[in-house]
Amino acid sequence: MAKEKLRVLMVEDNPTDALISKKRLQKDEAFEYEIAHFVSGEDALLNLENNSYDIMLLDYNLPKRSGLDTLREIKAKNIEMPIIMITGQGDEQVAVTLIKEGAFDYLPKRDGYEDSIPLMIRKTIAEFRAKSERERLQKEIALKKEELEKTNAQLMELDRMKSDFVSNVVHELRTPLTIIKGNLDNIDKGFAGEVQPKQKEILEDVFKVINRLSRLTNDLLDLSKIESGRMELNIEGLDIIALASEVMKTFETLVESKHIGLVKEFSEKAVTVNADRDKLTQVFINLMGNAIKFTDKGSVTVRIIELQEEVQVEIQDTGPGIPHDQIDKIFDKFVRVVAEKKEGTGLGLPIAKDIVVLHKGRIRVESESGKGSKFIFTVPK
Repeated sequence: MAKEKLRVLMVEDNPTDALISKKRLQKDEAFEYEIAHFVSGEDALLNLENNSYDIMLLDYNLPKRSGLDTLREIKAKNIEMPIIMITGQGDEQVAVTLIKEGAFDYLPKRDGYEDSIPLMIRKTIAEFRAKSERERLQKEIALKKEELEKTNAQLMELDRMKSDFVSNVVHELRTPLTIIKGNLDNIDKGFAGEVQPKQKEILEDVFKVINRLSRLTNDLLDLSKIESGRMELNIEGLDIIALASEVMKTFETLVESKHIGLVKEFSEKAVTVNADRDKLTQVFINLMGNAIKFTDKGSVTVRIIELQEEVQVEIQDTGPGIPHDQIDKIFDKFVRVVAEKKEGTGLGLPIAKDIVVLHKGRIRVESESGKGSKFIFTVPK
């Protein structure tokens, strides 16, 4: 196997020392050395203007320009090359100065020092290459980080533009929807003439569509407020037991029509939390409505547990459950993870999560396919 060629710049004014060092390197099995020898720092610096080397052996005691001055000049020119200083002065202070000024390592010029030169070169080359690779990787990482930060800033701007667009569209939709619904109400009440049974059926279908569009626009408006940081909370001390009971009453007709149970598992004793009444009501409505929608037999249970610094709410259903590999997607926007088609925007759960997080609470789901789901969230006291 051919040996790697190593270009060495040797600066040594003592011809005997230079010859001894060269002969010792010729016997080394690690590298094939190509040595350029100069007797002064001036000549070496002049040569470096047009040539490059893998490593430099620089004598400390040189005539005219000392080895230390030569070292400083090389570093001032930003020449990337490891330099081993060879010095006849074994003083530790000298060694510290050399390393501080940029020498990669140093070798005291004692009897038999030439035998240490090949080992020192191997060690220095390995460390220098490792250092260069670390620096290369650090620069690459810094560049990637900068690119990612720019991309992230662009994505954030696009997201802001999207949120603004959605908000503007929703506001534009709400007014005509309100007008349409008002006029339909007037027709349904007979203000424009008697409504025939067949017309009544058609109006009911139209009302369903209008109500669905209204829910969609309200959800999108809530979403745009949350994403843009414009949703404000009016925090007050409120009884979460009374609030849960009120919301459950609004679902009584729906659960009766589906022939499923709606079970309370909490006492009537008041439990106070610090929350926004309207937003917390929305969390209950979204979670309970979702549970009832996907439960066709069995029951939906609302459980409230008072803890030391927070209150935990559990809404459990006996619906189809959520496959294990889709649990992580359950709070994603516009995503339904169950196969069965159910009417909805896909925004109820993400909005509930965002509201809970705004309250500095936590929300999660426990579910198993075919065995129902349990949504758990906390609200601080």
